[in-house]
Amino acid sequence: MNFKTLMLAAATGLALHTAQASEIKQVDGIAAVAGNEVITHRDVRQAMAEARSFLGKNNVSENELRTQVLQQLINQSLIVQAGKRRNITASDAEIDNALADIAQSRKTTVEGLYAQSAKIGVSKAAMRRSIADSIITQKVQQQAVMQHTRVSDAEINAFIQGAARQGINLPQGRPLRQYRAQHILIKADNPKAVQAAESSIRSIHKQARSGVDFAGLARQFSQDGSANNGGDLGWFSDGQMVPEFENAVHDLAPGQISRPVRTQFGWHIIKLVDVRDAGTPEERQREAVRQYIARQKAEQATASLLKDLHQSAYVEIRR
Repeated sequence: MNFKTLMLAAATGLALHTAQASEIKQVDGIAAVAGNEVITHRDVRQAMAEARSFLGKNNVSENELRTQVLQQLINQSLIVQAGKRRNITASDAEIDNALADIAQSRKTTVEGLYAQSAKIGVSKAAMRRSIADSIITQKVQQQAVMQHTRVSDAEINAFIQGAARQGINLPQGRPLRQYRAQHILIKADNPKAVQAAESSIRSIHKQARSGVDFAGLARQFSQDGSANNGGDLGWFSDGQMVPEFENAVHDLAPGQISRPVRTQFGWHIIKLVDVRDAGTPEERQREAVRQYIARQKAEQATASLLKDLHQSAYVEIRR
């Protein structure tokens, strides 16, 4: 059974928040202990109900679904705890943006989401906590992936040469979708700087949206090396920027300015200048190979993260 849809539900925060031990009511019963937190049977039931809403009529047994849901809740709990130890947080603005994106994907409103969750016993506050935990989860995972998924030219060369020796024909690859963008970065190097950086970027964003010259704002405020060039990043392809930045670019049409975006580097606003399909046959093939290697590394990095967290934490599944 393919549980990608279920995993997406958990990743977007709709697998429900595990409660602190001090908040557990005895009648809930404990399904699992994960590090310093417990997961109740109620948490599992609610998450299963949410998963069912994604899976629809898929023929998944209750036991199979419960096993997958419980493991996902344990994994998320361990990752969130690791994120909080690293002072990784989710701001109210990030939670609001995530809710808006989820509502749009479900063709409803944020209030509609709250109403749907209330039907399965999840309060507005609990849903927001769940979204926050999911944002922290994504940030921790992205950190692990970004640290280990850079693909060098030497790796691409070795892969292509190895395929040639084995007589394997590599795909030619699709035309490269390339983007040209400008951005403004306000760095947030430590937890205390995050709030100030967010306040600054939102002020700059208002100016940019009101028609103030973006390049001028970049020269004046941006803390990135591209500031002297008006924030111009030149042409880049998918996989060259961190995921949050790329996702924001994908949502833009040429000339549009993004809402503030937080990455591991700080807070950005992005203006998409142009989009093109380009690349020689060799460049397209190399890009296809790069993406394949990067996907393999991302899977390995995520697996290693979870393995390390499980080895360093106490985990007990109860019946």
